[in-house]
Amino acid sequence: MKKIVILLLIQFLVLQVKSQNNTFKANLEVTYRLEYSLDSTNIEKKSSEDFYLFLGDDKSKFISVNKWIGDSITAKMAENFNGSINFANTNVPKTKFSEVIYKNFEKNRLQFIGRVGTDMFLYDEAIKPYSWDIKQEIKIINEFKVQKAVTKFGGREYVAWFTDKIPIPQGPYKFEGLPGLIVQISDTENHYEYQLISLKEHKEKKEIDLIDTSKNFIRVSKEEFFQAKYDYYADYFARLSQKGISVNLSPKQKKKIQEKFDSRNNPIELE
Repeated sequence: MKKIVILLLIQFLVLQVKSQNNTFKANLEVTYRLEYSLDSTNIEKKSSEDFYLFLGDDKSKFISVNKWIGDSITAKMAENFNGSINFANTNVPKTKFSEVIYKNFEKNRLQFIGRVGTDMFLYDEAIKPYSWDIKQEIKIINEFKVQKAVTKFGGREYVAWFTDKIPIPQGPYKFEGLPGLIVQISDTENHYEYQLISLKEHKEKKEIDLIDTSKNFIRVSKEEFFQAKYDYYADYFARLSQKGISVNLSPKQKKKIQEKFDSRNNPIELE
């Protein structure tokens, strides 16, 4: 199973490396740590993962650190691909967040790329303004003097803390629109919480890849993407069969894996 997934990923990246030539210059690299609860029936079970937000003058990229590292590893494997793979030396870190979010500030557009099974999906949408209610409350988070703001997004209510000492109206995931960088943001039920853990300025600017969106993607609406993701994992092994992929597992093993996917029932966007 693992070999099938890695092989398909290598094939995808071989094409990507050949076609990819779009980049932008990032002058700021922000790292956020996400603490989250994927299972709505067991909210107390928390996991965490780190994310990069690369910010340029007119573009940004938000991606899991593990995916960033994994993509770098597999891209190098793709460049040196000779028909065989040494699986013992892959060491690709695991991530539960394969999605990548790109923003084009000049065009006011957001591109969301996500994987469902072996298919890569893309949806494009206008960056919609958030209705922020900025409060007078002030406190210190990680040595930053921050101010409170609240909003609603994706079926959840959020409390954000931003710093006007870094007058960049951006934050993790899709969040933006405050008069300063978001240092911390969480929904009011604490299912999802992002917190800034490091900030790095690139004086010479760091070159960040932009995906060639003309190839390899199934273009859908946001609603179609989340429906495809739900449908795929609702009956995982049936979907694999439809793709012509067979796995040699016992019914007990399949049940355990399906239960694992069923527990991923609490996405950050509920609507």
